[in-house]
Amino acid sequence: MVLVLDLGSSSTRALLYDEHAQLQGKAIARQPFEFRAGADGRSEDDPHAALTRVEAVIDEALSGAQTAKPPITAIGISAYACSLLCLDERGAPLTPVFTYADTRAAEDARALRRELDEMATLQRTGCRIRANYWPARLAWLKRAQPDVFSRARWFVSLTDYLSLKLFGQLRAGISTSSWTGMIDRQTGDWDDVWIARLGITRDQLPPVAQDGQALRGLAGRYASRWPALREAACYPPLGDGAAANIGSGCVDDSRIAITIGSTAALRVVVSSQKSVASSQTTEHEIRNTQHAIRNTQYATRNTQDATRLPRVPPALWLYRVDHARNLIGGATTEGGNVFAWLKATLNLPDSNALEAELSAMRPDGHGLTVLPMFGGERSPGFADDARATLHGLSFDTTPAAIARACMESIAFRLALIHDAISEMRQIAGHSALIASGGALLGSATWRQIIADVAGVPVQVCDEPEATSRGAALLALHQSGILPNLADLPARLGRTHEPDASRHALYRAAMQRQAELYQMLVGQSSA
Repeated sequence: MVLVLDLGSSSTRALLYDEHAQLQGKAIARQPFEFRAGADGRSEDDPHAALTRVEAVIDEALSGAQTAKPPITAIGISAYACSLLCLDERGAPLTPVFTYADTRAAEDARALRRELDEMATLQRTGCRIRANYWPARLAWLKRAQPDVFSRARWFVSLTDYLSLKLFGQLRAGISTSSWTGMIDRQTGDWDDVWIARLGITRDQLPPVAQDGQALRGLAGRYASRWPALREAACYPPLGDGAAANIGSGCVDDSRIAITIGSTAALRVVVSSQKSVASSQTTEHEIRNTQHAIRNTQYATRNTQDATRLPRVPPALWLYRVDHARNLIGGATTEGGNVFAWLKATLNLPDSNALEAELSAMRPDGHGLTVLPMFGGERSPGFADDARATLHGLSFDTTPAAIARACMESIAFRLALIHDAISEMRQIAGHSALIASGGALLGSATWRQIIADVAGVPVQVCDEPEATSRGAALLALHQSGILPNLADLPARLGRTHEPDASRHALYRAAMQRQAELYQMLVGQSSA
């Protein structure tokens, strides 16, 4: 059996899977919560409360497990990505958990972009210089809370903190660490350039585990509290996007995962072309090597290894599933949240009537052009300050027409991400899109729009818990029980085939959107 901890952005859950990655029972231990948000852009969680939630769901999951079931031999973890907190010498939190949605480092990100080459940083780390990644957040912390920054013994993710509390060892996973924007793609370890620039040392960052390197032996009171887990191996955690890909069967570049929940993303798994090893650079060398020299070294190394490491297009990011697999993709700020805004703002009919009306409309028959960036733009243009625009309204424009135009406009933004993925030489351009996420699964019309816009089939993923299933699959794989991730394929459902004539209409509409984007947004992401 595998126990999976799913650390989501709205709930903490524990689930049990068997060796075939089948969810056991209908009951899922769940503790809901909300991030603390503020008008200043803060988005935080309480690390003590996060640990209490984990304890509660494990208690509940283990109490519901029947003694006749096989023993729990592995623990897998998936988590919302790019969290940060500071720990003191004793491992006690000095700060809340700063989440990916915290925007207080936006000005620090802009300052770093003015100083450094963002595209070189993207190729080195797989991430751009943005407020949600660690470099800008650490720069903000150093500026806004210098006493805390100077007292910090460790800078860690939430999953690193939990490994310290539960197992008594501080250890990071390559997947969750890659989401920080501070992992060197060449070494699979912390990036020397950012370490030197941010004024921190390597030993302030948790060691990055190798694939299959598990933690065993619960610490302190947990050993007696959870005897069923005493012999279980806890494998390195996964970012939730990576877990969702694996759990939905998108384990290689033959399939691309598309998810639309509140926001949206496209992601594809691509095998690494070379093995990685931990960096042996000493703290002394980090402190004393000039930044300009390091940039030259990395530029030379990247040129030499260009045939082995995929080049990351500006529209995309590159994270990791594990040391053997890259996760390439892009995400948008808009998705089901735009549809929720439309339903709250416009006089739309009920869901069934609306779906029927939307389905009956001609592609781009409304004559509207929409930029759907209500909360700024992530991929593909990364214009943080962009805002939504609706162009072409007339007296006969209906609420449903606006809704359809917004759905198509989001599909256009996702198609740009898909185009960037398909242009990479490692990716097959005909890869099917595997659909998940409540907003996308709730609308067959939206799935057909995306198939027609992208020009590839869109197939529904019928796995009810793709993210936690992905964590279970990788734990089984790293434990040696599952030789290949593809050996346990995901259940798939209905397929939407693209229509060539509708594809041509949509691509013309995409050009209108591109012209409006260039006119109103341009280079505002600089």
